[in-house]
Amino acid sequence: MRQTRGRLIVLLAALGCAACAQHTPQAPPGAAQPQPAAQFNADFIKVAPPVARMVNDTIPVTGKLTLDKQRTRIASARVAGRLGRIFVFEGKSVRAGQPLAEIYSPEYVAAQNEYLLARRFKETLALQDAASDMRADSAATLDSAGSRLLVLGATSADIAELAQRGKPSEYLQVRAPISGVVTARNVDPGAYLNVGDALMSLANLDNLWLVANTYDSDYASLRLGQRLEFQSPSLPGESFHGLVAFIAPSIDPGTHTLPIRCDVPNPGARLRAEMFITGSLQVGTRPALIVPRGAVIHLRDSDFVIVQEQGQHYRRIAIQGHALGTEEFAIFAGLEAGRAVVSDGALLLNETLSGE
Repeated sequence: MRQTRGRLIVLLAALGCAACAQHTPQAPPGAAQPQPAAQFNADFIKVAPPVARMVNDTIPVTGKLTLDKQRTRIASARVAGRLGRIFVFEGKSVRAGQPLAEIYSPEYVAAQNEYLLARRFKETLALQDAASDMRADSAATLDSAGSRLLVLGATSADIAELAQRGKPSEYLQVRAPISGVVTARNVDPGAYLNVGDALMSLANLDNLWLVANTYDSDYASLRLGQRLEFQSPSLPGESFHGLVAFIAPSIDPGTHTLPIRCDVPNPGARLRAEMFITGSLQVGTRPALIVPRGAVIHLRDSDFVIVQEQGQHYRRIAIQGHALGTEEFAIFAGLEAGRAVVSDGALLLNETLSGE
């Protein structure tokens, strides 16, 4: 009886050990075990205190470029008529006063005839030594006829050429109101234009606008004239700048952001409207703690550094700041002055801390 009971106890113990083995988690074959920081070779981990310094305080900005609305114009018909030839098309650079197209207009032909008649009448009175009031009336009539031609779109040069030629021109030339690039053409040759109809759109690309949105935390820092440094993925490796020229008077109700606009010089027309940009807006200076760029660890949209505690103990802490070029990082919050920071080996040490 005693032997049977002893065998049963041994059997139950064996089964219990097997069950425990089945419910105990096992490390996968070949899995690396995390090492405590103290076991790392000291040559791979270097610490140094941050350096206190005044740095440019910046706001990250994203936006896009648009045409400068103060430098865009529409070339329109000042007189009704049928469009004849078009001299320039989309993408063509033009200078102010250059002919863009020509319009056949009976009204313009009649206005030229009126001018020629007024001119001949004035010349006749001058030869006949007419009374002074008649000569004054003829001069006023000629000035009125010339003003009407200017209103219809003729230039002073056109009027002088008309007087020398002595007969009306069949076509009125539509000229460029500004120097720039033809960005759009609205009609084709042969179309009929009424007064005010748009013929072409022109834009001067020497200056562009950069439109961006800023957020609640940035509102108090915004000032007119602040400098924006930016880049575009369309022109990798190149940097550009602009100055804040407009801060919206109200918040955008859709995005609850505050729109701003910068004037961007564009020599050589390297930049194009509708390009997307990323940059930083300089809003002043502020004290910061400077650490090497390699000391900062970026995880899940947050930045961290590893600080040294007593002995070989380390701790990861969250910080706020931004990069200064490719070598340095400015910390504005989260780190105390004089606190030793891991400057070399931070990534390797972070893996150990994450695994502990």
